[in-house]
Amino acid sequence: MDRTYDCKRVIAPSSLAGPLAAELEDMAVRTASAVGLTGLMDLEVILDHGKLKALEIDARLPSQTPIAVFWSTGVNMVELLGELFLQRRAPESKAACRPRRAVVYEHLHAAGGVLEVSGEHCMSGASGIRLEPGFFGAAEALTNYSPACRDWVATLIVTGADREQAWARRCRVIQGIRDAEGIERVRDEEPVL
Repeated sequence: MDRTYDCKRVIAPSSLAGPLAAELEDMAVRTASAVGLTGLMDLEVILDHGKLKALEIDARLPSQTPIAVFWSTGVNMVELLGELFLQRRAPESKAACRPRRAVVYEHLHAAGGVLEVSGEHCMSGASGIRLEPGFFGAAEALTNYSPACRDWVATLIVTGADREQAWARRCRVIQGIRDAEGIERVRDEEPVL
């Protein structure tokens, strides 16, 4: 989260394992059942001193999760949702959703010589957003960056064979942006791998 408690980064696959992963799955299933959900739901949780705590659910297509899931597993959640409602066909087994690679998905705002890892709100007022494959070494980015612009935003998607490799690539992308743009400072409160 950023300092305004907006989601600034999604890393997949999750490092949550064992009993906590099973507990999260159970929380999601119980919550969906309790509200009679047919479709997709985003369950947001925090891990606080070894305990999972539910923050909120969004019984809608979440904004960031489908992209991170797609880049990590190859599963298109929008396609699955369409199959569920149009063909009344249940999604494939959980085995089809196993991660094939890791992804770091995050939002950046550059202004005044500072590159800030920010919540997705930084993208909402930006104009001229376009898809840029290979953006500074990222797999792709949604951005309004141009070399002449000193105030720009980007949503980066960086991949790797595992979380450590994806994070190392992400750090090289950030350094490449800094070098190319002469950015002196990066503000990223409590980056966590």
